[in-house]
Amino acid sequence: MLIQLNIKQFGIIENSIIDFKNGLTILSGETGSGKSMIFSAISQLSGQRSSTSYIRHGQDKATIEGIFDLPNNNKLIKLLDKLDIDYEDGILVIRRDIYISGKSICRVNNLVVNLTTLKEISSFLIDIHEQHDSQILLNEKNHISLLDSYAKESISSLLLEYKNKYREYKSISNKIEHFKNKESDILQKLDFLKYQYEEINKLNLVENEDIELNEELEYLSNYEKINNIIQETSNIISSDEGVLSGLYSIKENVKDLAKYSSNFEEKSEDLENLYYILEDLQYDLSRYSSSIEYDENRLNNIEYRLSKIKQLEKKYSKTVNELIKYKTEINNEIFELENYDENYEKYKEEKLIIEDNLKELARKITLTRKDVARKLEELIHKELKFLYMEKSIIKIQIKEKELSADGVDDVKILISSNLGEPLKSLSKVASGGELSRVMLALKIIFSNSIDAISIIFDEIDTGISGRVSQKMAEKIYQLSINSQVLCISHLPQTTALADNNLLISKEIRDDRTISTIRELGENEVIQEIARMISGNTTTQLSVDHAIELVNNSKIIKNNIKFDKKENND
Repeated sequence: MLIQLNIKQFGIIENSIIDFKNGLTILSGETGSGKSMIFSAISQLSGQRSSTSYIRHGQDKATIEGIFDLPNNNKLIKLLDKLDIDYEDGILVIRRDIYISGKSICRVNNLVVNLTTLKEISSFLIDIHEQHDSQILLNEKNHISLLDSYAKESISSLLLEYKNKYREYKSISNKIEHFKNKESDILQKLDFLKYQYEEINKLNLVENEDIELNEELEYLSNYEKINNIIQETSNIISSDEGVLSGLYSIKENVKDLAKYSSNFEEKSEDLENLYYILEDLQYDLSRYSSSIEYDENRLNNIEYRLSKIKQLEKKYSKTVNELIKYKTEINNEIFELENYDENYEKYKEEKLIIEDNLKELARKITLTRKDVARKLEELIHKELKFLYMEKSIIKIQIKEKELSADGVDDVKILISSNLGEPLKSLSKVASGGELSRVMLALKIIFSNSIDAISIIFDEIDTGISGRVSQKMAEKIYQLSINSQVLCISHLPQTTALADNNLLISKEIRDDRTISTIRELGENEVIQEIARMISGNTTTQLSVDHAIELVNNSKIIKNNIKFDKKENND
């Protein structure tokens, strides 16, 4: 669960520390008080795109930090281990700094992570439902993923196998399409590839040949200088008055001295070693001098070959080693084009085999989806009945389509809101309040399979009133029994059911607007509910109504907990 949220210089929030508890927490307050800023701050911890507009005017950066209890989730533990993130204290601290330059830095337990990693980690911690999330239901392309997310235990392995096979299918299809499109150009391309191959092959390039040739060129170009160095060094060492002769005399004298004084023993040994080193050097110089020779033809040949190599490197924008590899690639492509007919037929046969496998996998996926769809229909209808949509009919329609990345199923959620009305697309018949109820029903149904331990609603109860709002409130509370639920709400029914109430308000300090957050006591909760009921002017009647709501909510909460316990038993 989310234990604490620290917000600094974020919008109209200057510096706030908000402590959260388990159960249902309602965030309330007048319009424009900053409730949405708190929601936006939490959204930043889930990896949503940042913006410099979030930074409080006059500041260099905004900071949001969330402290979470580490959930007992093996997938999350494996991910943290893989990322080498320390979690021994059972706490995860997610921090995000948004800078005026536009840069955003994300940290998890002080380790800097990218947005993709942050999203992956936060998916195990928070599940955010924004006001526009109900619009997901209006886009029929999302319906198949909604069905699959409910059926993930029975369908995920099948879908993974199907998607891997579908990639093979697309690859072989692209090869066939390539052959078909290039058929008229094959002869022309074949001639061009053969020309390239012959041009490169003609040089008989050897790996790293240019490096070795340049070394030899350097030697031949400096032959005279090398020879002079050898002769001069040899003369210094071995002439009658050279270093070696003088060193020999010094060596023998010091050796004699060492007989009379131990102070010279070590120096005597050093001189002995130095003498033999010079002797070896003289031998090496003599041997090297007799082995080297100047070959003008070889020099000319190297210069000519290097010039040819450089021309080819420049023409193809490749090094010697890359040209050797490229020649092999050209040869393979020539072979494929020369065997065009044979390869084309082979690919078509492979495609048919893969297609048969795909269709069989797709058939199994369709059967699974249809079976799960019937169960999901029943569960949605049951939840909608509770939310006073008992006359509505939900149908998950599955029709066949062409092979695609997710199978051969065209999935649509259809609804008839009123008795006797035909089934139609959600976008054509559902009002805002109906969409909210359908989305809440799905959240309730999916709650057992949601990895996140904190569920956050941004005014999911907007657009409803009367008895429906009471039932919506009860369903939101039902979710909070097994998960932490944070909900921004304007409804007195939802606020009355809360385990914890936070009031967001704004005030003017030093000619600047700031948003403040504080927890409400029992009497303050009654006053806040009364404000929601009556508007700006709180009356005794609205206070009495608020007290009645709170008292009734206590009974409702006990009944929901009892029913939940009975169902679990």
